[in-house]
Amino acid sequence: MSRSETAPFQRLVKMIEHELELAGQGRVEELRAAVAKTGAFMATLPSPAPESARTLVYRAQALRGRVTIETQRLRESIELSQASLRRARRLSRKYAPRRRSRYSTSA
Repeated sequence: MSRSETAPFQRLVKMIEHELELAGQGRVEELRAAVAKTGAFMATLPSPAPESARTLVYRAQALRGRVTIETQRLRESIELSQASLRRARRLSRKYAPRRRSRYSTSA
């Protein structure tokens, strides 16, 4: 296994591991930037990958699948939070005491 052939694929694995970490922590903006950076890096990789890097490619694919699952979980969590917030706002408007106007309209 040639180190020079596998080094870029080892870097790819590290980049995707970082994406997984960001997704798990809910750091959406940083995750977007990391995904863009990884995508740009992937465009520089040889295709097809050398045989010596095949196991690293499989690992990167598996990690990418985990990132996808984490981002789906994150999206669902955000959607649930937004729905809860909308519900709370509706309830607060419904049960909040009515404000009286400070100005008299009968003047």
